[in-house]
Parts: sequence; structure tokens; C-alpha cells
Amino acid sequence: MPGLLMLAIALVGAGRPVLSWDEVTSAEVASRSVPQILDVIPNIDAVFGPYYLFLHFWTAIAGTGEVTLRLPSILAMAGAVTIAAEIGRRLFTPATGLIAGVLLCFVPNTSRYAAEARPYAFACFFAALAFLLLAGAVRQGGRWRWTGYGLSVLFLGLSHLIALTTLAAHAAYLAVHARDRLRPWMVTAGVAVLPVLPIAYLGTTQEDTQLHWVAPITLSRIHDMPGEITGSREVAWLLIGLAVLAVWRPARRLLPVAVYAVAPLAVVAVVSALISPMWVARYLLVVLTPLALLAAVALLAGERSRATIVRAVVVVLLLGFAAVPGERAVRRPTAKNGADYRTIAKIIGADVRPGDIIVYPDGNRAIRAGTAYYLRRRPAAPADVLVEVPSARTGWLIAHEYADPVPKVTGAPRIWLVIADRRPDPLTARADLAPLITSGYHRAGFWQPKSATVALYEKNS
Repeated sequence: MPGLLMLAIALVGAGRPVLSWDEVTSAEVASRSVPQILDVIPNIDAVFGPYYLFLHFWTAIAGTGEVTLRLPSILAMAGAVTIAAEIGRRLFTPATGLIAGVLLCFVPNTSRYAAEARPYAFACFFAALAFLLLAGAVRQGGRWRWTGYGLSVLFLGLSHLIALTTLAAHAAYLAVHARDRLRPWMVTAGVAVLPVLPIAYLGTTQEDTQLHWVAPITLSRIHDMPGEITGSREVAWLLIGLAVLAVWRPARRLLPVAVYAVAPLAVVAVVSALISPMWVARYLLVVLTPLALLAAVALLAGERSRATIVRAVVVVLLLGFAAVPGERAVRRPTAKNGADYRTIAKIIGADVRPGDIIVYPDGNRAIRAGTAYYLRRRPAAPADVLVEVPSARTGWLIAHEYADPVPKVTGAPRIWLVIADRRPDPLTARADLAPLITSGYHRAGFWQPKSATVALYEKNS
């Protein structure tokens, strides 16, 4: 039931938000051929390479619309909630699993990242699945159960490397419930992680291009992280408060779940402080499952009674009420990171004429890819005349432009200039073209949608 509820909630308004700048990258790279995707991995985004390959085959079958791009993540998040409920049922009680699953459904960021064409929902799914399959392998044994567990760990690493920090919870589970299985676990997990090591190595070599934008970790950022992970400060602290109350339950049963919740945060915090900043909320979504489980345990503590059930229902409804603003916020048309590419395309599409050309800031991957994505539905679009080598053929995410752009622009009747920020003079983003446009054109249109500026320049008569 929680899985079906999550599926229904995630589908509501799934296509309303404009693609984020990362989703635009997913769509653009997925449209490339398999060799072209493999060419990207040694240069940038190695950690997302498996997801890009998956999305390539998915979109070849299902198409490239917003909801289609996001549907695999929606299904993965629904699966993650389903498995979280099953973990609660097996480790505690059926009611605990039900409550934990419903709590997860109400967390705004489960909806936000379910409707996200990136691998974070898959990380949540495989983290929960690996934990569940470990419990089954320990309880019942058998080669096939351990093989299934190993495959889940492999896919966990392929979905997101940081999600492998949840293996600490597996070690805690074995330490508590089956110390005699530590050796087969270490062998299975070690073999499963081996294929991921080349990706991890490439990821470390691409740190400057992958994580250059991440701010250093500070006490203020640590304080803000719970609200950023859940998508609502109220929901975050309500869940944390409930989870803390769970310490009154027997520690032996709670320890693995507590480690599941704390280990990813602790590891990423230490790495961010000592090695390289990576304190990013979406990298830590895997902690939502154990947090919901601990909260459910606290709600159902004590003897089963009508009062306990009423208390649990009241708190769940309270959390659901607190989540409403966050749930609405993540479904706004411009809720995601990046420019409003949809509005940009509408502005251009409403007034495009034969002979129009379009110019972007050189080196900005998302604004070109995002605008092109939404313009693809239009019957006509301005020519992107400055591209010498398309991004798909560069082995990177950015197209190569001509070294001297002036001859390519000279003579165009109208020039659309689209930049990925808001500024009063868009020509400052293309200083190399400013003299030509200033002397031979006049500005005929100016718009500023979210995080973008669109200017139209017409040739002087």
C-alpha cells in the first residue's frame, strides 16, 4: 500500500516542473549513441555513466518527454518506499512497516527526486533492497540469496557511489544478528564493489569538474541539511524528534537501522571537512528510509492499544499537514535548479522567423541543451550557427564553438541571445560579439524568465 501511495503521489504534477539543469544533461547525453556516451565517461560525469546508458535505452523505447524521462525514477522511488515498508515489517511489526512507508510518502523530497531524471531515486531503491536482501540471506542462507544481495550492492554502487556508505549498516546488522556470516558477507560485498572501483577512480580524477561548485561544509550548512534532505524543515525536525524517541526501544534491534541513518551523513561530513566538499542534500537521500523506520518505531512503542494507534495516526496526519507547503513547492513550474527553459522556448517560438539565429554564452552547457530540448517541439527554431563540433562529438558536455564567431553572425537579420542569468545588458555575456551587435543591430525584445535573460536584436535598416 505505501508503494502504491508513493507512486500516485509522485505522478501528481510530475511533468509540471521544468527540467533542472542536471536533467537537461541527462536528456542530452541519453540522446547520444552508446560509443559517444562511453567517450564522456573518462572526461566527466563518470559516476553518472551507468545511469546515462540506462536512460539511453529507456528513451529509445519510451521517448523523451518530461514525464517519460522521470518515470524510471518515479518507479524506483515507489519501489524504495515499498521495500522500506517491508523492512519495517520484517525487523519490527507490520504496523511499523506501514507507518514508515506512509511517512516516506509525505516527505516532500521523495516526490521531488522521484520526479527527477537523475539516479538518486535508484540509490534509495537499491540501498533499501540491499538491506532487505541481506536480512534474507542471513536468515535463510543459500547461494542464490547471497548472489541477489551481491547484485543489489553492485547496482547500489552504480546508481551513486556515496550510497555505498550504507554498507556500514550491513556490517552492524551482521554484528548484532549473525557474526558467523561476516566472512561470506565481506566476500560477497567485496566482489560486488570491484566493478565499481574503476568508476570511483575516474570520479576522483574528475573532482575539479564534478564538485567544484560545492561549498565547504560549515556548522550552518550541517544545521540546514535535515531540511534540505527532506524538503521541509518542519518535516525534518518532526522526523528527527521521533527518531530520537526510538532510543528507548531495545538497542539490539535498532542499531543497524540507526547506523543506516547516521553512517552516510558521518562519512560525507568527514570527507567534506578533510578531503573534498560533497555535503549535498541529494547525495544523502538514502537516509530517509531509516529515518522513517526509526520514527515509526517510536510511534508504535509500548503495548498495542487503541491509544497507540490513535497517537500514530494523529502524528502521521500532523506530518502530512506540515508537508503540504513543501509538496506544493516541489511541483512549481520553476521548482528545480536552472533556468526556465520552457518559457525561453515559448518566447522564441512565438516570434521566430526564417533566417533567425541563436547565440549562447560560450561554455554554458545547460542553457544551450535546455533551450534546444524545449525548442524541439516547435515547428521552427533559430539556427545555432556558432557550433563547430556538437557536444555529442566532443567527448564532453559542452559543444565547441568556432574560434572566430563574428563571421558566422554577420549578416543575420535577427539574433536571439540567451544567457543563463539575469543581467541588464546581455551583451556582456558575449563581449566578442558586442561590437558587431551594438553597431549594426538594435534591441527589439528583452525578457527575463527565471535565472535567464533573452534578448532579440534586429538588424538596422
